[in-house]
Amino acid sequence: MPPALTLATSILAAVGASATAGVVGAYVLAAAITVGFSLGTNALINAVFGPSHPAPSDGQIVTKESVGSRFRHYGIIHTSGQETFKESRDGILAQVLTLGTGQEHDVIQHRIDDKPVTLDAGGFVTQTSFHGAVSVHTRSGSDDQLAIGELTTVFPEWTADHRQRGCAHVAIISRPVDAEDFSEVYNGREPAYTQVRKAVGVYDPRKDDTALIGTDEAGDPVYGAGAVRLDNPSTWPWSDNWALVTADYFAHPDGFGGGFDQVNWANIAQEADVCDQTLTTASAETIARWRLWVRYSLAREKRADILAAMLKCGDGFAWQDAEGKFNLMCGRWIEPDLVITDDHIISLSAAQGPEAFQATRAVKVLYTEAAAGYREQESSTIGSLEADDDGEPQQVEAFYAPHHNQATRIGKLVLAELDPDRWRVKAVLNLLGLDTLGRRFARFESKKLGLAFWVKLGAPRLDLVNLLVEVGMTQVEPGDWDFDAETEEGTPPIADGGAGRTPSIEDIENLVLTAVSIGLGETTGVAITAAWDATVRVGLLFDAEYRATGSETWLPMTTDRAGGFAYAQSGPVTSGIEYEVRVRAVSIAGRPGAWSEIETITPVAEATLDAPTSLSALGGAGSADISFSMPSSSAVDHVKLFGNDSDDFGTATQVGSDIEAAPGATVTREESGLSAGTRFYWARAFDNEGNGAASIAGPVSATIT
Repeated sequence: MPPALTLATSILAAVGASATAGVVGAYVLAAAITVGFSLGTNALINAVFGPSHPAPSDGQIVTKESVGSRFRHYGIIHTSGQETFKESRDGILAQVLTLGTGQEHDVIQHRIDDKPVTLDAGGFVTQTSFHGAVSVHTRSGSDDQLAIGELTTVFPEWTADHRQRGCAHVAIISRPVDAEDFSEVYNGREPAYTQVRKAVGVYDPRKDDTALIGTDEAGDPVYGAGAVRLDNPSTWPWSDNWALVTADYFAHPDGFGGGFDQVNWANIAQEADVCDQTLTTASAETIARWRLWVRYSLAREKRADILAAMLKCGDGFAWQDAEGKFNLMCGRWIEPDLVITDDHIISLSAAQGPEAFQATRAVKVLYTEAAAGYREQESSTIGSLEADDDGEPQQVEAFYAPHHNQATRIGKLVLAELDPDRWRVKAVLNLLGLDTLGRRFARFESKKLGLAFWVKLGAPRLDLVNLLVEVGMTQVEPGDWDFDAETEEGTPPIADGGAGRTPSIEDIENLVLTAVSIGLGETTGVAITAAWDATVRVGLLFDAEYRATGSETWLPMTTDRAGGFAYAQSGPVTSGIEYEVRVRAVSIAGRPGAWSEIETITPVAEATLDAPTSLSALGGAGSADISFSMPSSSAVDHVKLFGNDSDDFGTATQVGSDIEAAPGATVTREESGLSAGTRFYWARAFDNEGNGAASIAGPVSATIT
């Protein structure tokens, strides 16, 4: 007997035996719990117009709060974390970021300033641009992990008791470097760390040889195979399987909190097999049918909203069976054995199409795209607005969906529910309507209305006082779940590993590079500036990078914008060496556009002409002895000595010929045939093209007798 019929029989028996408020109230509560985990008949429509969820890129910044929310993760995620320690001593800066709650699995990628880095056995970043100054030390969040020793050695206030057991975290230690390397290593800021990793493990009954997962054709029990155990989370493998993740969230105390003993694991095993079925995408990838990558806050998001978002991303259906156990069904068509006819119907209302404000013929789905840095990404357009003046496609949030193919399959189902030609029926049924409990699909046939079609069932509402069941139904077609990736998926916005152009983010145009002189203490250096058009879309941010031609390491540039242009400047670069520069636009949500074509420049530092030093003059009888030290700059070709009977350099005349000497050498000259009085002198350096230094030594004076 199906679970729904078992429950229906129990309720009927209870009502027949006693009509007391206590008995009826108990079954109303049981039914309410059963119904509570089913989304309504317009589940996907409700998801489109329902509450918004934090985007994946929201988790990729360091949060600094006195009391921050804990976060838990499933699948593959890219996050930073909550800053839980920060201190500097003797030029060393240390920062601890708490990444998430629960033991997480393999680190896929370490990133600093959103660029991948590799670590050696000691945790030091191996890229040469870091000069061995930065190290990264991680803990997975196990129950027996120790404090990070590399941190406690330098900062005794972070003691061996600071283990953060049960929380994945990371320490980033930044050390001092030589002045000439500082800009290359730190670029004027502390390292911004993020991590791509596999998140928590989940219980898989198929890998537990003590777990009943079904029966064979003869009706004999079938058990899983393996050493995974429900009561030992350390044995749980990592998985992003939609059914396993959703069941874990329902059961986990840091999730919905339903309890692991309240899950029908045989049902979950069957649905997990369906989720693992492979599909071929439009880009010729092989992926599992339904997966989830999830980041959620334990304090700031409603548990029911998170569960609803999970169901949406797998086109899922959830219910409690007659034993009160949690069950799931992932998205697919199954022809039902329930037919709702005029014999069941007490009353009904019917209409075609969604509400007016919901009408659209095209949607775009926001999902998580690995090639875009595990950030949110718009799918290609599903449907078309060409036939109608309907404005922009409706956006659908499905941030937990980890692939363009999965996102577009969800979009197709959403668009089917928004079809203006499909019927929506709200019916009051007699108690035979209890058969809708625990079922997703039915056949609706009304000879009185002349209607017959397949329907997706909403959550039944039970009125046991009047022995009635109210249920919503939405017309569906079995073909809604068919999907031909080649013709229906469209072109993924990023189909080439990240180099493709992201929709709605402009390309960089008219990128121009120039060299600019910068002060470096007593000398002059050179840096690179870049400028480009920034007029197409207001609100974009920009990434700009430079590197020496032939180098593998791109370095960030500081960016700014004004009016219709954007600008970037590098740190100090080596004069006379060719450099490459590239730029891309980035949305406020963190979605990157395409990198520009690489432009090259060979910046040359301007020659520095310093003034002579130690200029002095001593007067005598009709003469003066003048001395000075030559400038130390190699750009100096010669020095000219000037004299005047007044302190006006503008009317001074050269004394003697051009003076050439080694840098720093002391030079003396005598001027004779002078009249008694005060004589003023200046000294100025010149390069080999006759350009004079901006700074001039003098005046100094001598008394002529």
